[in-house]
Amino acid sequence: MSDCTLSIESLANTEFCQNNMSGVKTMYFIPKDDVTAINAVLATTKTSFTDYVQIGSTAMEGKAFTVATGKGFAKLYCAKDLGEIKYAVQGAGVGSRSLKATLEVFHPGMKRKLLGFLGTMINQELIIVAVQNNGEIHLMGDLERGAEIADGVEATSGKAVTDQNGATLQFEWDTPMPQVFYPEWSPEDSTNGLPMISAA
Repeated sequence: MSDCTLSIESLANTEFCQNNMSGVKTMYFIPKDDVTAINAVLATTKTSFTDYVQIGSTAMEGKAFTVATGKGFAKLYCAKDLGEIKYAVQGAGVGSRSLKATLEVFHPGMKRKLLGFLGTMINQELIIVAVQNNGEIHLMGDLERGAEIADGVEATSGKAVTDQNGATLQFEWDTPMPQVFYPEWSPEDSTNGLPMISAA
């Protein structure tokens, strides 16, 4: 028996009736070297698994990121039902294992902006903020090592007029633990420069 009882008077989600929607809503990215500080950091004292994967609301009261003057996060459109983030276990055995975070999104249309993005980012490490449909926000990359575009990513014009054109973009990042936080995040959370640069 589930405790997911919703009344006419109150449609608020209960503890056992959370937003479980799948998929990635959108992603924001910035070259790692353009970020001077990540202020939404995990607690230094970790007492439970929750401390590893959740950044509390107090950590988000200030600006989540500090970026260099004139720099900012760019938003990349993700087609509906064509984005996901995965965590795979990697390593030789117990004591030396970690996770590979993989973000895969499809951006429709082989436009100049998309090709410009690929050309600019293929040799840069990125810090990526991926917003899921369930409201959780995944951070990929840190000040020491950013996420990278995976090998084999390609954009296509398609052959037949009815072919889909665009690019399936894949980004990878090695991490000891998922970096997930729940509060609402805005690309305007940057102290210096342009808070957001409109992208493809």
